[in-house]
Amino acid sequence: MTHSVNATFRNGHIELSESVDWPEGTPVRVMPIHPSEAGPIDRFDPWPPDFFDRLRELWGDEPFERPEQGESEIREAW
Repeated sequence: MTHSVNATFRNGHIELSESVDWPEGTPVRVMPIHPSEAGPIDRFDPWPPDFFDRLRELWGDEPFERPEQGESEIREAW
């Protein structure tokens, strides 16, 4: 249930851009997006503003290196 939905505030109500199937009592976060920052509707950033800073603090200063992945497996067509 980690999908986000865009919404518009109109006439004192928040109108979702699509229907959702969230359980009753699901907490939500609502924050306005300034029109100059909104851009296309698919530009919504689901990460909290300090998410990556907090993640960096948890990982520490040790470099994160991705090991070699090897050759891609070639599979026959379906």
